[in-house]
Amino acid sequence: MATQQLSFIRNRAYVAVSLTHFFVDVLNSGRTLLVAILAVSLGLSNAQVGLALLLYNVGSALAQPLFGVLADRFGPRWLVVGGMGWMILFYGLAAVAGEWPALVALTLAGLGSGAFHPTGAMVASHSSQEARTQATAVFFTAGQLGLFIGPLLAGVLLRDFGRPGYLALPLLALVAFGGGWRWLGNGPSLPSTAHSPATHPAAHLHPQATIHSHRGTAAGRVSGGVVLLMVVIIMTSSTMSIATSNFAPKLFTEQGYAADYVGLTAGLLMMGSAVGGLAGGALGDRFGRKPPILLGMVGAVLPVYLYVPAGDLARLAWLFLAGFFGGMPHSILVLMVQALLPGRHALASGLTLGLMFFSGAVGSTAVGALADQMGDLGLALQWVAVLPLVAAGAALVLPAGSKNS
Repeated sequence: MATQQLSFIRNRAYVAVSLTHFFVDVLNSGRTLLVAILAVSLGLSNAQVGLALLLYNVGSALAQPLFGVLADRFGPRWLVVGGMGWMILFYGLAAVAGEWPALVALTLAGLGSGAFHPTGAMVASHSSQEARTQATAVFFTAGQLGLFIGPLLAGVLLRDFGRPGYLALPLLALVAFGGGWRWLGNGPSLPSTAHSPATHPAAHLHPQATIHSHRGTAAGRVSGGVVLLMVVIIMTSSTMSIATSNFAPKLFTEQGYAADYVGLTAGLLMMGSAVGGLAGGALGDRFGRKPPILLGMVGAVLPVYLYVPAGDLARLAWLFLAGFFGGMPHSILVLMVQALLPGRHALASGLTLGLMFFSGAVGSTAVGALADQMGDLGLALQWVAVLPLVAAGAALVLPAGSKNS
């Protein structure tokens, strides 16, 4: 049974989008170190840094529903490969251009991330009917591993070679570009009702994937109150995660820590999120959607509050735990929204991920403005611990739901 549930890892399309997700987030996570270096060099305030990050994430977030519609209509290949190529180009420019052009290039790179994420999530969720939550969680874990390794590599490259050393990362990402080009087809995505693998136009991509017709009535069974609770959970949990990952590197850079230590702190946060995403996916398949969401949000409160004043070694442990608990609900939330839009899973993924990135970006901007008003970025980051409490309250009244819903 376990072998059957893990059969999605032998699907080449699944491998292609997971590998691409890894490199997309290697580049995305290294971006926070580049922004921190540029911010200190250019003398940007916390609010200005928040604005730069807002522009990046808003560009990515607002584009995702549109890219989701395109993926549902035309298939995944051009969006996955094109998104990766776009990011390789603009992150390469960010490594070698002047300071202000580099900041512009980092902002434009977000469109490539926006093209990839809803499309990749659709392919991943269609790769296994028996273990959709687990398959989606492993896909997101590939990205989280990229978010872990990216800051570590970027920290060493920036320390030893300066900003031009970052060019090595987009060059490595050419591996994913080639894999996506070779292994992804460009047929339309799966519809909401079951089809025979022999006749379905996307069967060559996802031979195991069939979407049962009973999902077609999911949207009608979900109340507006449930949707509102989901929006609250998505917005608060995303702001917690994105504000922490965006501003913690700047805080530690301002405090005089070397780039490799700053990269390690950012990497451990993302590694925790990767492990937490796997744990949340497994729990979601076994117990349904509510327990891992509630556990993740309650568990995140203390680590998010305590990593700022902790000592150098203890901080690493707290950041790992903050990522672990904060990452548990991620794939579950994507699947919950997919269940509301049968036959439009890329659009659903785009809406969910777009809301995550957009709300996280707006929330990060607010955290930056709060830090400038307080005159203490560390204290503002500790206040972020209020957000998982709000998400936990919303999760507490969320209906239990079913497995894989």
